[in-house]
Amino acid sequence: MSRLLLRCAVVGIALALVFAGTYAGAQTPVKVGETLDYTASTPHPYPVGNENRPVVWSDTVTSPGAAWLRIHFTGFDLAKGDFVTIQGTKGEIYRYDEMGPYGNGEFWSFATDGDTAVVRLHGGSSLAQGYTIDKIAHGTTPADLPVLEVVCGTDGRKDVACYTVPPKVTFNPIARLLFQDGASWYVCTGSLVPGSNANTLITNNHCISSQTVTATLQASFNYQVSICGKKTLEPVSVYNGGTFLKTSSVTGGLDYTLVTLLGSPAATWGMMTPTTLEPSPASVMLFPQHPKGDVKKLGKFEDNKQTILCTVYTVHQTFGTSAPNSQFNYGCDSEGGSSGSPILNGTGSRMWGLHHYGGVTSCSNSATHMNLICQDAGSLLSCTSN
Repeated sequence: MSRLLLRCAVVGIALALVFAGTYAGAQTPVKVGETLDYTASTPHPYPVGNENRPVVWSDTVTSPGAAWLRIHFTGFDLAKGDFVTIQGTKGEIYRYDEMGPYGNGEFWSFATDGDTAVVRLHGGSSLAQGYTIDKIAHGTTPADLPVLEVVCGTDGRKDVACYTVPPKVTFNPIARLLFQDGASWYVCTGSLVPGSNANTLITNNHCISSQTVTATLQASFNYQVSICGKKTLEPVSVYNGGTFLKTSSVTGGLDYTLVTLLGSPAATWGMMTPTTLEPSPASVMLFPQHPKGDVKKLGKFEDNKQTILCTVYTVHQTFGTSAPNSQFNYGCDSEGGSSGSPILNGTGSRMWGLHHYGGVTSCSNSATHMNLICQDAGSLLSCTSN
C-alpha cells in the first residue's frame, strides 16, 4: 500500500469530500443537459407529395447555445414507405419511419451536434397522421461541466488508440451512455455482455434504474479517436435502449443494472466476458471508460509517465452503502461518467468487476466483484469461471 500513500493527492472537487480512509462518494452520472418544452407539428394528416416534392414538410428545431439536441416525438405515424430524417449542423442524419423504433409513436431521436436540427418528412405517398414534437433535450459539453474527479497524482489515462496490446478491439463492446432521468440528461459507461437475452448491456443502477430511463437511452459504440492524441473520431454507431431486465436484489446493493438494446450491436461490437474468478491484491488490471461522457480512454497506468501499472489494492471490502465485502479498490484514475465501466484483468480478456465508487480511500476508487453480480443475475448474465 506504500505506492497508494505516495499518490494520495486527489485533485478537483473530490479533495474536499475525502476523509481519512473512509468512503467519499458514489461516482455519479454526469449531468449534460436539460429537457425543455417545445412545440412543432405536421398537419394531421400531412400533405401528399409527388416526384417533384419529395419533402412534404419540415421543421427547424433550435435551442440557442446547445452543444447537442435530442427531439421527442409523440403521435409519430407515417404511411408505409414515408420517412423522417433529422439532420444536425455537422451533417449527421438519422432516419425514422412508420411508428418509430418502439412501434408506439413515441421516442427520443438520437443526438445531433449543435443548437439546430432540421426535421424533414419525405414522401407523402398517402394520407397519414405525421408527428408532433413536444420536448427537446438541450445539451452541454463535458468541458463545460464541473466534475467530481478522482484522479490521484497525475492522470494515467490515455486514448484507447494509444495502445496496441491488448488490441483495441478488446474495448469495442464498451459504449458511452446518454439518458434522461427526471428533467435532466446524464452520461455513464456500459458494456455488452452475454446472457439469456440478445444484446444485453450492463451498467450501474445509479445510472439506469427503470424502464422509463431505459426508453431514453442512447448507447454510442466506437466513440473514440482513431489516432493516439488526435481529435479525429472513428465512425460511431448508436442504438436505442430496449428492455429493463434486472437490478441488484442483494441487501445493501451491488449497483448493477442489465438492459437490452434494440438492433444487433453485439454482432458488430462483440461482448465482454464476465468471470466468477476474483482478482487478488496486486493483480494487474485495465479500466476502459468514457470519463465525463468524452471519448473512450484506457486506464492502464496510474501516472502520466506510464511507469506504474494499474493494480488491485484490496478485495472483499465494504464501502459506502454497498453490500458487505462486495468491493475491491484500485488507484486507476476515473471521473464522473466512468460509472458502469468494466474493470478487466491485465489482458483485457475477462471482466473482474463493475466500477462505481470514487474516493473510497484518499487515493482509490472501487468496483463491485463480478462474481457476486453473476450470482445475483442468474441466467440473465452468462459468466465464465476462468
